[in-house]
Amino acid sequence: MKLTQHLLVLFILLTGCSESSAINEVIEPPVKNLAQTNKVNEQYISPTFIGSNVSQQKKILAQLTSLPTLSEAQVRQKLLILLALFSSDENQSLSKLQAITKQLAEFSDKKPNDYEVMAAYGNALSYQAIFYQNNYGQMNFVSRRGMRLMDRAVKQAPTNLGARLLRGVSYANMPSFLNRSSFAVTDLSIIKEQSKSEPTSEFLAFVNYYLAMALAKNNQPEQAKVLWKSLKNNTSTVWQARSIARLKEAE
Repeated sequence: MKLTQHLLVLFILLTGCSESSAINEVIEPPVKNLAQTNKVNEQYISPTFIGSNVSQQKKILAQLTSLPTLSEAQVRQKLLILLALFSSDENQSLSKLQAITKQLAEFSDKKPNDYEVMAAYGNALSYQAIFYQNNYGQMNFVSRRGMRLMDRAVKQAPTNLGARLLRGVSYANMPSFLNRSSFAVTDLSIIKEQSKSEPTSEFLAFVNYYLAMALAKNNQPEQAKVLWKSLKNNTSTVWQARSIARLKEAE
């Protein structure tokens, strides 16, 4: 079953690096700046670098897997890449997601103050809810537990952009009756404000697309339409096509 929920077309687009720089990043992992910080916003913590597309992620993952031993930073990077790649897996399964979730849980237990990993753990847990559509009790359990973890991560580290991005995209995908869209609007607006990417960049197209989804579910349909319309001529065919489809649905 191909699932398209939360995350993670997300992280894929964070840095927009070249393929060569992605490979070098394995040797000197993991943090790349989402924004060029200054005295006004230097307190923000940029998301962990995991590659700018699926191809890069797979290449970095292969290099990490080939290493005899991994540093803690590389283990962390690998886990975040595994979670990101799961979203594009053509053969998604609960067992695969549970294996990733277990590794994130173990890392989070060892590093309870790593709020980006805590948010990733929560994201993976809430993602599992899709597999429990015939088991409401378990679906509710993993979804609520995952949301609590993401909320805790952002509450404890409000300037951690990685945690906010994971929560923002996850909540933008959730049904409106769960009342998480306002949090997604806040998270993704902060990401957008802190980004110094070009207005036509793929990263901002990604952020605007999910921000529009959050706005639509937050009873702000006109603002959502404005963002989707702005993507109709975007150079990224992925976000262009998705935005056109959303506009048709909103008619």
